[in-house]
Amino acid sequence: MPDPRNSRIDIGPLRLEPVLEAARWRAVGRGDDIPVEAGWSDWVALAQRVLRADELWRGLEARGDAWDEGFAAARDAAAANPYR
Repeated sequence: MPDPRNSRIDIGPLRLEPVLEAARWRAVGRGDDIPVEAGWSDWVALAQRVLRADELWRGLEARGDAWDEGFAAARDAAAANPYR
């Protein structure tokens, strides 16, 4: 059975390939993108930052949706604003 730590990882438009001569991984995109090499811990840290940014963005979207619902409810005299 091959070692899974030496297998390529495809994640959407980019893939991570192990660099066999070093303990590093190379990110390769589509087209003419320049490959980037880093250690595994660097890729994990990047993934954590992306997840945190996504979490913050989803929180902003939720607040915007709540504001829109409250604004729409305030414009209708018969509607009760659920956020007041």
